[in-house]
Amino acid sequence: MGLTDWLGAFGRAEASDLSHHLERGYEAALLIQSIELEHYNDRPVRPELELALPRGVQDQVLRRFRAALEVCRQSLAVLEPSRGELLGQELRQLQLIETVVGRYDPRRQPLPAISRSPEVLPRSLLGVVDQVRRQLDPKAEANMVAGFRRRRDSTLVSLRILLLMVLVPVLLQQVSRTYVVSPLVDRYAPDHGFLSYPRPQLEERAVERLRVYRAEIEFDALLTGSRLPTTDELHQKLAERAQELKEEADQASTHAIKNVLADLAGLGGFVLVCLFWRRDLQVLRGFVDELVYGLSDSAKAFAIILFTDIFVGFHSPEGWTVLLDGVAHHLGLPAQENFIMLFIATFPVVLATVFKYWIFRYLNRVSPSSVATLRNMNGGG
Repeated sequence: MGLTDWLGAFGRAEASDLSHHLERGYEAALLIQSIELEHYNDRPVRPELELALPRGVQDQVLRRFRAALEVCRQSLAVLEPSRGELLGQELRQLQLIETVVGRYDPRRQPLPAISRSPEVLPRSLLGVVDQVRRQLDPKAEANMVAGFRRRRDSTLVSLRILLLMVLVPVLLQQVSRTYVVSPLVDRYAPDHGFLSYPRPQLEERAVERLRVYRAEIEFDALLTGSRLPTTDELHQKLAERAQELKEEADQASTHAIKNVLADLAGLGGFVLVCLFWRRDLQVLRGFVDELVYGLSDSAKAFAIILFTDIFVGFHSPEGWTVLLDGVAHHLGLPAQENFIMLFIATFPVVLATVFKYWIFRYLNRVSPSSVATLRNMNGGG
């Protein structure tokens, strides 16, 4: 049993390393493509050319290019022996790395400046031949089984780290609030004013409730036909009710302090998970990328439209208003209407700009058919 567990752990570690190298190489290949698109008019990088940039900026771009190319070569050297284990989106990522590395192979003949001669065989036909060759390989079955095992281990690691990222902060927030924060705040709040900061909106709410309470007393007296309370009796009842409202306001203020401290503890737990399980986070990122990019073109376009309409669409201000009001109430802060309107006027616009930039820079290269489908679903916009 111990040997089986050891072998399983070794297999998961190997799968994690393979996913790590694939993710690093893929990101480096995308970085090289972005440099080509931004500075070299979608052509290969040529260090001897002088760009319309300051010398220091050009040197920095070339350093980033050389570092990314070295990462691609190292990743390709590790991934090439395990090529048979890759399927679907992972294989497409490896092919992108191979394309970028092959473009800068020193043994490759330089391309003509304007045009190049057509290939002898279409690239699609060469891909079919390579796929048939890999399927006829005697080790194809073993590679396929190893690939399924690696993807299974990657899925298990991703689900585990995802549960840790959700459960650890939530449990730490609840446990710390119940057993640590609440007793300490209740013990020291009466003696330390900073543990119960003033809340003007609570005072305004208490005054309004006190006014309603006085109107209720008079209404009940008129409705039942009894005499109205005298000034002294009314003053006594209002004083008792005011004391109750003050205690409720103090309790609400201390609850806000408890929420802030407990949320900080939960945030600390989330940071610790991210620090101690960084390799698992890389596996999770690769798993999410494979899951997202592995969707069909229609599914990608549908998810993008749904996300943008919810968070940056024309009908999203109501949702942001409810969300900000809830956060302000949880933290014990006044829900300032001016701040909410300013946030709604700026943040969704910035988010939409970032999203469009991601579509233009990355999705347009990785899945151009998804971008075309998205434009058609949006009415050509």
